[in-house]
Amino acid sequence: MAPVGPARPLAGEEGQVLLLGVGTVALVAALLLVVATATSVYLDLKHLTSLADSAAAAAADSVDYSSYYGSGVSPGAPGALTDQVVIETAQEDLGSQLRAQDGRAGGLGDVRISQAYAQDAGTAVVTLTARSQPPFLPWGILPSGGFTLTATGSAAVTSRP
Repeated sequence: MAPVGPARPLAGEEGQVLLLGVGTVALVAALLLVVATATSVYLDLKHLTSLADSAAAAAADSVDYSSYYGSGVSPGAPGALTDQVVIETAQEDLGSQLRAQDGRAGGLGDVRISQAYAQDAGTAVVTLTARSQPPFLPWGILPSGGFTLTATGSAAVTSRP
């Protein structure tokens, strides 16, 4: 029988558990930062999509209803959307949205309209681009400009008989 008493650590095995613990904590912290960064970019994309939808809805709502209901929607009709009306209304709506948010939409910067047009006489399409700069990225390693996000919103003018 072996003698009973305090167990002796094997030679060269001291301190290995501490190293494993520190490594595990560092790995978990890195994973948390990656998940937080991905979530931040996703929320920025959702916010940009919301801004694009709002601008498109405002542009579709800019139809002159008296002429719209008088002649229906057809190319060239007085109630039809035009590219110029869509651009102007989308710029106004985006400007008012950004002013309400103190010029910065969450983690987004440099929000601008990259494309706005009337797809047909009754549909407005607005595409926005912005830069997303998540807060938890090591900017010395990754690009300091952040990520470019693009979102497109569309809205149609409809009528009921």
